[in-house]
Amino acid sequence: MAESSMFDTLASAYAQSRPTYPPAVFEALGELSGQPLAGARVADVGAGTGIFSRQLRAAGAAVTAVELSEPMLRRLVADSPGVGAVRGSANALPLRTGSVGFVTFAQAWHWVDPERAVPEVLRVLAPGGALACVWNQPVADAPWRSGYHDRIRDLIGGDPDYGNDSTVVDQEPRIEMGAAGAGLRTLVFRTPWTRTIPLEQRMLNVASRSYISTVPPERLAAFLDAERAILVKHFPDGMVVEEYTTWLGVVRKA
Repeated sequence: MAESSMFDTLASAYAQSRPTYPPAVFEALGELSGQPLAGARVADVGAGTGIFSRQLRAAGAAVTAVELSEPMLRRLVADSPGVGAVRGSANALPLRTGSVGFVTFAQAWHWVDPERAVPEVLRVLAPGGALACVWNQPVADAPWRSGYHDRIRDLIGGDPDYGNDSTVVDQEPRIEMGAAGAGLRTLVFRTPWTRTIPLEQRMLNVASRSYISTVPPERLAAFLDAERAILVKHFPDGMVVEEYTTWLGVVRKA
């Protein structure tokens, strides 16, 4: 993670548009880790506006959200009663050694340098604790998404180099563990699900991507107008069906 965040200007769109995670993920997290979420101390790193943090809290965990972007952190604090919050990154977690049972990264592990982050994760985990990484992966072959990646590539002048909504991840995610995590095994759970949202919420979801902040406003406006017109053709009632597979990987500390 960098010492400043490209998400600084995107907090509002992110909070209003990004999906939550299906309940089955939280059940699986307890099963794969061998310890219950209820009553556990959790550090949710790269927490953004607190989407996953709030769900962890609802599952009964005591949650400390760690986020680098100050605007994101402010939104998280405003929207997440009962969730602790600190500014920091995976490279230098502002947490005591052995203080948490889980360290989670929701839609965030692809931002970290494993050689720096993994030693920090292992440091703050208590014996028997677990690292958990989760991604909502859009279904690649949904008809309304046809050509979307190519249009994103044209918009930004190249391919985003991380797995997210623009690239429609078509390969298995993995948790890179680096040298410090060599020999640790990743246990995996997957579940499909859908959500139906207003068309304008979908447009906010598109606009919440990190690379959007680099696009000139007039060019971005034209792109969003064109995407809106495509969505209207597929969803004339104004309600967009987003299909996902949520991927959860859990790595237990030895």
